[in-house]
Amino acid sequence: MYLVADISVEICASKSCKLCTQYCPEANTILYSEEMGKERGFKYGSAYVAVDRCKGCAQCVWVCDNMAKNNAIKMIMIDQLPKAALTDNITYGEKSTTAVLMSPVVG
Repeated sequence: MYLVADISVEICASKSCKLCTQYCPEANTILYSEEMGKERGFKYGSAYVAVDRCKGCAQCVWVCDNMAKNNAIKMIMIDQLPKAALTDNITYGEKSTTAVLMSPVVG
């Protein structure tokens, strides 16, 4: 077992800073969805982690805690995740990258 990042949708959707998506060293690991926050009644969307790509470096935790002062990301054991996003069919465009998500895995 290993540690992966877990993002609190409630905190992330209330702040919507998106810094973790910019500072994650592993491409297409922390992604942003406009719908994640809005479906729960928040004004903004939320970041989420593709756990199959997360290396457990915790750089996102440092950015969220120290730069953004949001404290929305915690490192937890992968088998303790209540819900996980797995990537499938990542496509790279000229100026964009799209990661299509498979159905969320519920633990």
